[in-house]
Amino acid sequence: MQSVLTIVLLLIYSGLGAYVWGFWRNRPSENYPLKKELMILAPVLLLHTWTVWAPLTQGGMVLFSFGQTLNLVTWLMVLMYFIGSFFYSLKGLQIILYPMTVISLFLVLIFPGHTSSYTVHHLPFILHVGSSILAYALFGIAMVLAALIFMIETDLRKRKMSLLMRFLPPLLSLEKLMFQAVWFGFILLTISVASGTIFSEAVFGTPFKISHKVVFGIASWVIYAFVLYGRVLRSWRGRKAAIWVIVGFFSLMLAYMGSRFVLEIILNRTV
Repeated sequence: MQSVLTIVLLLIYSGLGAYVWGFWRNRPSENYPLKKELMILAPVLLLHTWTVWAPLTQGGMVLFSFGQTLNLVTWLMVLMYFIGSFFYSLKGLQIILYPMTVISLFLVLIFPGHTSSYTVHHLPFILHVGSSILAYALFGIAMVLAALIFMIETDLRKRKMSLLMRFLPPLLSLEKLMFQAVWFGFILLTISVASGTIFSEAVFGTPFKISHKVVFGIASWVIYAFVLYGRVLRSWRGRKAAIWVIVGFFSLMLAYMGSRFVLEIILNRTV
């Protein structure tokens, strides 16, 4: 049943992605029918919510696997886009967001991974897991915005007015949104790193120890701190800032998703 619903979601998101791409390619100067898209997306998100949370929480336990975690982060990114669309001009985000969602759901189907169960009975665990997943989603949105900024900057360097530039919001608006996502994500990542190291025994039941997950997690924190330092003190913007935001996101992916993929899928072990 879960696989069938995931396939249904994959097909719907594929349809939404194809519609956005078609509109961008054929009618970039026209007003995009955002309300119509959000009306379609609302019930889709409800279905996506059920596919995420039904298998994730059972009897006071939280069940994590590579596929479930990836599905959760993907759902949060789409949810943030949906809610954010009522307050910000996010037109164009769908160009990358929907294809990313389709790819993620496809990976969920073919790489479900092994399930690890955790008992939810104390605040440090909830704080660590909650802040980690929210940080992933926010940095995922920031990465999508960074990719769009990079594409626009590339067109500007070539001195051409592409269809993309006519379809997307102004560059400064995209930059502002990207750095807002990075700021909030950085705060959550700081909470995640601190709770995972200082309260390691309370969160995981074992004393703190250095691992590849810890190394990449701290590396991501340093990269995003570097990005914010560059923004505040050196007025970074455009292509340079976008590249570092993308680098930080992939480092963060290696910290958790990468370790789960290697252990559960390649080595066939539980985490």
